[in-house]
Amino acid sequence: MSRGRGKVRDSGSRSDSYSGSRSAMDPPRCSICGTQQQLLRCAKCKAVYYCSPAHQHLDWPAHRSECRLLTRQKVNSSNNNKQQQRQQIQQLQQAVASANLEGNGAGANCSTAQMMTPAHQAQSWPAEVDNLLNLLGQPDNRAQAAPTEVGQKQQQQQQHHHHHGEKSSSYQIGLADASFMGSGSERRYEDLCRNIINDMNQYGLSVVDDFLGMETGLKILNEVRSMYNAGAFQDGQVVTNQMPDAPSTAARGDNIRGDKIKWVGGNEPGCSNVWYLTNQIDSVVYRVNTMKDNGILGNYHIRERTRAMVACYPGFGTHYVMHVDNPKKDGRVITAIYYLNINWDARESGGILRIRPTPGTTVADIEPKFDRLIFFWSDIRNPHEVQPAHRTRYAITVWYFDAKEREEALNRAKLENSKTNNVAAQAQAQQAEPDSTTTPPATAVAPPASSSSLPASMSTGTGALNANVSSNACAASNEICT
Repeated sequence: MSRGRGKVRDSGSRSDSYSGSRSAMDPPRCSICGTQQQLLRCAKCKAVYYCSPAHQHLDWPAHRSECRLLTRQKVNSSNNNKQQQRQQIQQLQQAVASANLEGNGAGANCSTAQMMTPAHQAQSWPAEVDNLLNLLGQPDNRAQAAPTEVGQKQQQQQQHHHHHGEKSSSYQIGLADASFMGSGSERRYEDLCRNIINDMNQYGLSVVDDFLGMETGLKILNEVRSMYNAGAFQDGQVVTNQMPDAPSTAARGDNIRGDKIKWVGGNEPGCSNVWYLTNQIDSVVYRVNTMKDNGILGNYHIRERTRAMVACYPGFGTHYVMHVDNPKKDGRVITAIYYLNINWDARESGGILRIRPTPGTTVADIEPKFDRLIFFWSDIRNPHEVQPAHRTRYAITVWYFDAKEREEALNRAKLENSKTNNVAAQAQAQQAEPDSTTTPPATAVAPPASSSSLPASMSTGTGALNANVSSNACAASNEICT
């Protein structure tokens, strides 16, 4: 016998008064005398209680057959549960296989052209997209130009700069050209990268299906779900727009973006598979940035990225309004997003990522399907939105920096911080030692208040720069949010 509490057996066939009328909600009692003190439970069936070994021995002739029956039922129930679990795993695997675009096990494949739709055939694009483009101006001409001699020389350089302080939360790539998907996949790697280059030059985005395969994708999904269920996610941030001519209407954060996010470096406990994912994406980005004849990608020197932003749209129509990731040259040049949503059907679940490459006459409607990876330019060439999602939608986003634009953004942020600190110091000094002919100011000079709120990715002032871009003293929560 073992001591404990549990469900009391129904002993309606017994003649004793203690068990004949007992229900499953009654406290356990000794099956012989009815006491509730110092109870022992039958170690075999774990359903009947006794106050002593003597009463168990006394009851055994009557309990023997029932004990065997209850034990057999427990074993059968356990076997059934295991079988159901195996069936659920098989169904999950089948769902993943059916969600992938005609994958035959050959590995990642690009399907970007299938996502492109003529603009006049697509659903109406949000009217405010034109206002956004007018506010931000036109794309940098450099992005449309052919690779320059300087840009090609940059690609040939193998100097890897290590940054500290204000860049401490960014990650280096290309220190070693990491192996993609292990050995024996060089041809697939080469073909994949060449397809991505062609897509980025032609469409400004690239869609890769079956990127890591079902088994690895499920491991990543399990880690993300564990983080989310543990309450590690926070609301996506909304920052203040500092443009003087910006619209004055304020918007609630949940009306702009409804996702929950967590920033992951990969070395945290329980994130090894997310780390593997980001390393595989790093390998692809480094390769396409250094390959010959890579078109627009040859204009950039990409050796840094952000931490991974793990995002969850919890359903209920949560969405992210039309926005641009990098509207004011904070350094981000490529956005990479990996999706983890099994058997996603946009007709029922929504959640489409709609991208409007600019300039252009097409839109891309991208379903967030399991094991799908997408790339697109982070600047105003690609305004995009996440349409309302009606079931839980998971994604992992990483942004890659151009070294020159990143350095310029850091320098601007340092200069802006220096000016702000000087103004604050002068105001404090004037308040402490006022001139005899003037009235001391009541309060220190403060920056002008904002008139509207926009997603962090739409902020057009230096406030858009996060802890990676501004000084190291900034709060750790001020990540680039998009």
